[in-house]
Amino acid sequence: MRFPLRLQASALLLAMVMPLAQAAEDDSEATVESLRQEVQSLNQELSNFTAERRERLMTDIEDVLGAMDDRIATLENRLKGGRKEADKIAGAQAQTALASLHRERARVTEWHLRMQDSADFTWESMKEGFTDAFEKFSEAWQNAEQSVGQALEEN
Repeated sequence: MRFPLRLQASALLLAMVMPLAQAAEDDSEATVESLRQEVQSLNQELSNFTAERRERLMTDIEDVLGAMDDRIATLENRLKGGRKEADKIAGAQAQTALASLHRERARVTEWHLRMQDSADFTWESMKEGFTDAFEKFSEAWQNAEQSVGQALEEN
């Protein structure tokens, strides 16, 4: 029974990581959509995981967060590169959205660390806290994507 579980986990990890490696550098809508799907996949994975499979989940979370960090850097670079052209108000809104994204990212990191250090009997409450933080992080990311895109379109 263990082998099929490892095979499924390996396939899931491979499916998650392959599109994410490209997402940080590429700004195409297809790449952003791929990252959105990976975030949704992680949300689904979170709801199904138990304390016994925690180590695998921690690795998957780290992979997705790494890809999200790369995407945040891409958004910041796009905004910096187009800042001279961006409308000042739209640019300020985009900066605010990015600041909110960084706050939510820090919150996710805090919950991730708590989950890693939690005892098995607290796993469910840790998972719920992380899931809540991750959902808010996902919303902040969508908002930042939209704000940066609008700021750069209004030139």
